[in-house]
Formats: sequence, structure tokens, C-alpha cells
Amino acid sequence: MKWTKRLKAMAAAVILTAVLSPAIAGSPASAAVKPSATINNVNASGDVLIKQGTTFVTLTDLKPLGNYVMKYDNSKKQVTIQGDNRTVILAAGNTSMEVNGVKKALPAAPLLHNGKTLIPLRAVAQAFDASVYWNGSLKTAYINKADAIMLADLKSSDLATARNAAAKLPYSSQLQKPELEMLPLEMQGVDYYFPKGKSNRFFLVDNDIAEYYEIQGGVKYLKWQGKLDYSAKAAANQNLFFLPAIQAEVGKQPDVKNWTVAKFVFRYPSGVTSYRLLDRGKEWGEGYVELDNHSPGYKGEIVTIPEE
Repeated sequence: MKWTKRLKAMAAAVILTAVLSPAIAGSPASAAVKPSATINNVNASGDVLIKQGTTFVTLTDLKPLGNYVMKYDNSKKQVTIQGDNRTVILAAGNTSMEVNGVKKALPAAPLLHNGKTLIPLRAVAQAFDASVYWNGSLKTAYINKADAIMLADLKSSDLATARNAAAKLPYSSQLQKPELEMLPLEMQGVDYYFPKGKSNRFFLVDNDIAEYYEIQGGVKYLKWQGKLDYSAKAAANQNLFFLPAIQAEVGKQPDVKNWTVAKFVFRYPSGVTSYRLLDRGKEWGEGYVELDNHSPGYKGEIVTIPEE
């Protein structure tokens, strides 16, 4: 079985941080944060503008939302978007658009900027039937649309199928501060922690960063992050009893005092997921599954725990 290892160019990030940290430390706290956008977990490469209270994103940056064909008519300054059983027509300077022949009002007209067509966020939601979340603290727009198969799996009565879908959903951050930086460790996999019998919220541990997500409307919302210290011993009364010691955090920890946790440890060099159930006092139901990602029934790294 061949597994594709996710590339983490963290060493370069550490070098850059070391080089730039003096400049960062000397920056004024009031320095303006440049608006940004994330589309189905892909950072926008084009400009994100805020004009008169309306946020605009470049049309070409929205391609991760699905298999859409975009055609530009330079003479009319008009864009036609086709795909997902819909045809959308927008024009620069026009405060309405057409969706399958029906006109819809826009909060602001699309505009041309550096040769790119920019459209307001509300138009994105209407044109692509996407979820749009604006994090004002981070000045970041999160534009998400899960595919139909993922959404169907999310509703599955099979717990492992629903959990794998939850883990793969596009995300929006509700943190009020920037996300924590990951050290260049190599854990060679990830850990998942779900409440027993549930798929609508979970913890993810990747290297030295733990994250907590809640699922709403086909999007996973990042509610909390913690930086882990594997060299320290966690306090006996630590709320998140199943995690290593937490040395820094952003956001609010959920109350897990009544949780029984389903833990999954996936390591891609071996293609194995080990699992167990645990609460604050004990662990049980341990086992492992050798995964075959070429199998027709393969849904992901999270497997069924027979005792659950």
C-alpha cells in the first residue's frame, strides 16, 4: 500500500521567522491587517478589498468551490459562470446578476481591479450556493462549499463514515486571534478525538497543535487551538484530560468533563489507525485497523470501534 505524505515546509518557516522576528517585534501594534480570504481551505492569491463596508474577492480565486467554467466577455465587461446546474452572469458596474435567468440584486456592483473581476461576498453566496463567514478580528473571509458526496456522508448512520466526512469538511476560523504556529516536528500522521457516539464535534492533533471543531451547515468551525508541550506532564485536573500539557491557547476550551472519548491515531507510513475509548479514569476497547485506501469501501482514516 502506498501512502502520500503531506508536505510540511516548516523548516523554511522557522528560518523566515528567525530572520523576520526582529522586524515583527518592532512593528506597531496598530499596524493594519491586510484582508484575506480562504476558499475551501485554499488561501486566496488575489487581492481582497473592502470598499464602503463591502468585502470583495477575485472571481478566479473561487475555483476551489467546484468544477465551474468561467468565461469573460471583455467588450461587455461580463463574466459567465457555468457549473453545478446553474449559469451565473455578472457584469462590472452592474448591481444585479442573473442566476439561471433570474435577476438577483447585489449589495454592490462587481468591479475591475488590476485586470481581475472582484465580486462582493454576498454575491459569492448567491452565485455558488456557498457558505460565507467573515471573521472581523482576523479580517478574513471564509468561503466554503462541501461537495454533495461529503454532505451525504456527513448524514450517514454509519458513525465512521460521518466522522470521516466531518474531518474533511472545509473550515472557518472563529478564533479572535491569529492561529498558533506549528513547530517543524514530524508526527507522521494525526490524532482525532470524538465524543463517544458523536460526529458533530471533534479534536484534531497535528504535531504540536491541537484544534477543536464544531460542525454546522456543512462547515467545520475552528473554536479553539492549543499548543502542546510533549516534554511536560499534564496537570491532573486539566480539562482536556486526553491531551498532553497545553502551554498556550487561543479561543475557549469546550467543557468535556462528561465526555467519553473515542480516540483514533492514524500514522501514514504504516497506513494503520489504532483506536480506543477513554474517560478520565480508564481506557478500553483498544484495537487497530490496517487501511487500504484503494478499497471501494474506504472512507478515510477514522474507523469503527466495535465497543462503541
